[in-house]
Amino acid sequence: MRPDVPVLVVLALVVSSASALAQPAKADPARAAIEKQNAAFTAAFGRGDIAAVAAAYAEDAIAFPPDGEMARGRPAIEALWKGLRDAGGKTITLNTVDVHSSGRLAAETGTAVLKIQPPSGGEQSQTVKYVVVWKKQPDGAWKLYRDIWNAMPASAK
Repeated sequence: MRPDVPVLVVLALVVSSASALAQPAKADPARAAIEKQNAAFTAAFGRGDIAAVAAAYAEDAIAFPPDGEMARGRPAIEALWKGLRDAGGKTITLNTVDVHSSGRLAAETGTAVLKIQPPSGGEQSQTVKYVVVWKKQPDGAWKLYRDIWNAMPASAK
C-alpha cells in the first residue's frame, strides 16, 4: 500500500518545521555592535561623562522619558541625562533582551536598572523596560535614534 503524495508532503513539512524549531535562533548581526555601544553608554554615565552619553545619540534623536516632555536633539538629550545625574543618578545597567535590524535601522528591547543616591536619602534602584530604535550612521556606527522607557511594576524588581 502506497501513501498518498499529500500525506508525504505534510510529513516532510512537519519534520522540517520541527528541526527548524530545534535549532537556536540566529543572532541579529547588529546586536554585538549595539551591546558594545550600550557598554560604552553605561560606563560614560557611571563616570559622569554626560557629553559621552549624549554622543551615543544621533543628532536628530528623540528621547521619551517617563512622565516628561520629549527631548529632541542631542543638546536636549544631554540636558535630560545631566538632570538625572545631578539628581543623584549613579549607575545604569542595561540588559538587552533582543535586537532586530533591517537595513539602517535596528530595534532593541531590554531592561535597565538605575541606581540613584539622592542628596537627602539612601540609595534607591529603579528598574525600567525600554525600546530603542538605532540608526546606522554613514561611518557604520550605530547611534540611538529613538529612546523610550518606563518603570517596571514594583513586583517585577
